Amino acid sequence: MVDAASLSEARSNNYAADRVRPRRICLFGMFGGGNFGNDASLEAFLLFLREARPDAEISCVCVDPDAIGRLHQIATIPISAPESSNAVFRLCNKLSLRMIGRLANWYRAIKHLRQFDIVLVPGTSTLNDYGSGPLGTSYGLYRWAAAARLCGVKFCFVGTGAGPILHPVSRWMLRSVAAWAHFRSFRDQVSKDFLASLGIDTSNEQVYPDLVFKLPTPLPAQGTTQDKPITIGVGLMSYNGWRAGPRLGSDPTVYRTYIEKMGRFVNSLLDRGYRVRLLTGETVDAQAVSDIGRIAKASGYQLIDGNLPPQKAQQLVTEPINSLHDVMRQISDTDVVVATRFHNVVCALKLARPTISIGYEAKNDAVMADLGLGNFCQSIEELDVERLVTDLSKLLKSKEHYQAIIQQNLDATQLRVKRHEQELLSSIL
Repeated sequence: MVDAASLSEARSNNYAADRVRPRRICLFGMFGGGNFGNDASLEAFLLFLREARPDAEISCVCVDPDAIGRLHQIATIPISAPESSNAVFRLCNKLSLRMIGRLANWYRAIKHLRQFDIVLVPGTSTLNDYGSGPLGTSYGLYRWAAAARLCGVKFCFVGTGAGPILHPVSRWMLRSVAAWAHFRSFRDQVSKDFLASLGIDTSNEQVYPDLVFKLPTPLPAQGTTQDKPITIGVGLMSYNGWRAGPRLGSDPTVYRTYIEKMGRFVNSLLDRGYRVRLLTGETVDAQAVSDIGRIAKASGYQLIDGNLPPQKAQQLVTEPINSLHDVMRQISDTDVVVATRFHNVVCALKLARPTISIGYEAKNDAVMADLGLGNFCQSIEELDVERLVTDLSKLLKSKEHYQAIIQQNLDATQLRVKRHEQELLSSIL
């Protein structure tokens, strides 16, 4: 007897076999810019592509083509051309208010995309304007999507995050890009609803788990845990408000308030004898770690960085993080995680760690609800430290119960990951 799922998959495979599959695939995204979640989204999608389409030629348009090219052994090109070394060109570009440089970037985008069959934007929160004005990431995406449209090359969003978009020019550009897309799938219902609010018909488009759920998790650490104190992972973020993003804005109030509250929370954990491991999700978050270390030091606690000394001196620790694999490895050393960055939260849930989210947009709340922890979410700009302490105590008291809830939902999540891959193969790959 053949079940319905098998029949559906067989029909999808037959449909895919009847059409011409794209052989020259271009990936686009803010990869190589220091955000470990973005880079992990690319890695996860490449893992799928190489399993499903080993015959395909893959290229990537990204922030740091040298780093991405070396890491993944693929051809790469920067989203924008680096500044010319020609002094005459630089002068002319300056006098033209950079219009010459912008026209040159349009030309190179069109020239590059003409060689491809399809452009895919895998994961990430591309359709928003966090920390960027209209001439930043929004314009870069608009230029490449418009170039693909001019070349007749399909432009697709795979498991994308969308919204919010505050600037009206950014909203116009990103709405245009989303409307032009040949295919869209979303990583949460919030993103799908946001595009629908812009007047885009998303009624037949699907929501699937974030692409990073495809990545393997580290093996459990070996060794005894008898004498190990309870360890709380605290994921930090250099957050200065939606418009400023990671940059220190003219008003430092948002960042300072967040750090002071997190410093109080970390100190309360240390005072209760817990071990605290500080986590990051982007290179810029090193500043937040440093500031928490300074606050802890004022209360008599020492932040241990790098090589760890004997156990008794390890109450407040941090280690280098250069990828989401480092994040997961370090989370495997924790009992409960409190995190701000979306992919810190995803990593904690992937490892079935009871988690509290301190989010700066709705994507955190969405993934927490999907994994059964929707009641343990706060907003970064309305952070309540007392509630944080209460929620942490609740998770610690019933840790096994919440781990079981997460694991049950993780099993369903992995099935949905497979369904996403089947739809991609039947629809666009």
